Amino acid sequence: MLNYLILFPLAAGLITLILNRGGVKIFSVLASLIILVLNVKFFFDGINGVDFEYKLPFKIANLFEYHIGVNSISLILMLLSSLMIFLSFLFLKIKKKAIVSCIFFLEFAIMGLFSALDGLLFYVFWEFSLLPLLYIMGVYGKDYRPGIKFFIYAFAGSILMLLALIYQAYATYKLLNVFTFDLEIWKNNASAFSLNEQLLLFGAFFIAFAIKAPLFPLHTWAPKVYANSPILVSMMLVAFKMAPFGFLHFCLPLFPDASVYFTPLIAALCIVSIIYNALIAYRASNLKELIAYSSISHIGVMVLGIFSLNILGITGAIFYMFAHGLVTGSLFLMAELLYKKYGTLEISYYHSLARKAPLFTIFFTLILLASISLPLTISFIGEFLALLGIAKVSLLYAFLAGFVIILGAIYMLAVFRKMFFMSQVTNLESFSLCTREIITLTMVVFLIFALGVAPKIFLDPLEKNVSSLVELMKTRAINEENINFLNHIKGENNVR
Repeated sequence: MLNYLILFPLAAGLITLILNRGGVKIFSVLASLIILVLNVKFFFDGINGVDFEYKLPFKIANLFEYHIGVNSISLILMLLSSLMIFLSFLFLKIKKKAIVSCIFFLEFAIMGLFSALDGLLFYVFWEFSLLPLLYIMGVYGKDYRPGIKFFIYAFAGSILMLLALIYQAYATYKLLNVFTFDLEIWKNNASAFSLNEQLLLFGAFFIAFAIKAPLFPLHTWAPKVYANSPILVSMMLVAFKMAPFGFLHFCLPLFPDASVYFTPLIAALCIVSIIYNALIAYRASNLKELIAYSSISHIGVMVLGIFSLNILGITGAIFYMFAHGLVTGSLFLMAELLYKKYGTLEISYYHSLARKAPLFTIFFTLILLASISLPLTISFIGEFLALLGIAKVSLLYAFLAGFVIILGAIYMLAVFRKMFFMSQVTNLESFSLCTREIITLTMVVFLIFALGVAPKIFLDPLEKNVSSLVELMKTRAINEENINFLNHIKGENNVR
């Protein structure tokens, strides 16, 4: 059954290429809705105990296996990806077949990546996901140069990841006399590495994922890509949580000792990323750049929550991934709506938008409140749990990371005041939202507050899988001090 979810976007992408131009819009919405419905079904089946694991009985090219499977972590991130693609197709007027087809091909890669239980299969999907993004940036972007920078960064990280995967497979061969990239075999056997080997391999994976996250100081490609790329590229980069998933899929379970060893350094990088990018966001003059820097700042909280290495922090980080993708992606959509109407994203151009677009202002306000983690919104739940998990490691880390809430409120509310309520004469034309835009934004607002009030639908299944991940780390750790540290910060098994 999981194969259908992976292959359906691929088929949709191929069908799009042969459609006439007039049918692309309807087909993209219907196909993305079917994929979303499949994701919802698989999510509820998964949390009810249905096993989706599948493995071909032979190796592909005699190198790697088609071995797929999902748990609540991957199911939630797959659900986020399909949701944002559906909302994008519903909200935007996309007439170019090539762009729609590329997004479906990208969705195929993302579904495969989140399902992959073979390291090399994961790498194949990881690399394939770059192709549609680079094509859209190169052909339809305002400036091709940020795309080149993105490719150089991503390619360098991918090479490091590939070398680490090959070394891991070789080490498994020496230990078990089986050359395999199967992650289940890697995780279910005693660690084959000394601490020094763990540090090197962890570093290779971490750099590859930190580039894609992006995380300071490897984030410099991101703001210009977000600002100069077509809106769908910006949307997909914030919605597809490939890099945080990579930390959970590789770094923590395979290299627990290295994860503990590097926690202080990673915490420092995350805190610098949070504060540094928030300060730049405050000075940004372009709305898309502001959203981009704000996004990178909040990603620091997610990564820090993951490397809290305890159930509360990791669960909060995963929940926050969903919240961040939904909220930040929606802000990008609203920025694109302003650009289509007025032809600019310069914040100084807008003064009294609330009088000219009252309904737009209401939706923007509600989504902005989620962006600054107002209680009862989806972002508050994830950020609060992540910071609570971080506090179990260090109160200082949690205090400094908590500045993301204060600084986020400062720059977001300042920009909101400038754009919507500044008492200056304005020549802006009035505009109203069309039906499909109202439907899309209503769905977003509903999810923001529904999951903010009732987050258990995600938290309960996440708790089980995160608990298993933490136990696996303790089982594979080889250093007694690290085992004691993991036991010390584990905390309660209850995130409710």
